[in-house]
Amino acid sequence: MQRNHDRLRALRLTLPVMCGYLFLGTAFGAVLAQAGFGPVWALAASTLVYAGSLQFVLVPMMAAGTSLLTVALTALMVNVRHLFYGLSYIERFSRMGRLHPYMIFSLTDETYSVFCGLPGEESDGVMVRIALYDQLYWVAGSIVGALLASSLPVDLTGIDFSMTALFIVICVERARERGSRLAMAVGAACALVSLALLGPERFLAPALAVTALVLTAADVVGKEAAA
Repeated sequence: MQRNHDRLRALRLTLPVMCGYLFLGTAFGAVLAQAGFGPVWALAASTLVYAGSLQFVLVPMMAAGTSLLTVALTALMVNVRHLFYGLSYIERFSRMGRLHPYMIFSLTDETYSVFCGLPGEESDGVMVRIALYDQLYWVAGSIVGALLASSLPVDLTGIDFSMTALFIVICVERARERGSRLAMAVGAACALVSLALLGPERFLAPALAVTALVLTAADVVGKEAAA
């Protein structure tokens, strides 16, 4: 009875994520297939990597045979934010025993946002199912996208822009909510300078690194001034 309750509650809580993940996962699978990688690659990437935006970034790197060091640095820069918001769940996840590693691995932005809306006494069963269902949505979308792009005469040109569009929407919403737009301005300036100096194939990781350093330094200076 409790398991059925947990399943239904997790399903209801993850419905919004399902709508986004199925579409974006399909976009990723299509982009991957257009780069020459089939459904098996889509399954492997979304099961073992499961990093949303990073998976889109990895596609051209895989196609170009980019070095593992560059891939590792890019992965760190793109997903470094997980180190910060994941800190709030260290103790909770550590109490889940064998599921502890999976809960860390599966903590995406969207899963974290669902967790933040849960009451403090929420059961482990519901949290585990939320994380699992979210990943299954992404995996299913990835496979469907790869199959469509590989097997059907469907023109999917431009579908890879869906993740960029999602980020633009999120960025605009955050800018409207916050009074200060320093982070956006710094990120844009670093990206433009890095793009001009390094070109479109190599600008991302340095731009993210410099942006993180500048914003960290600005935060430290601001706290010292306030003290």
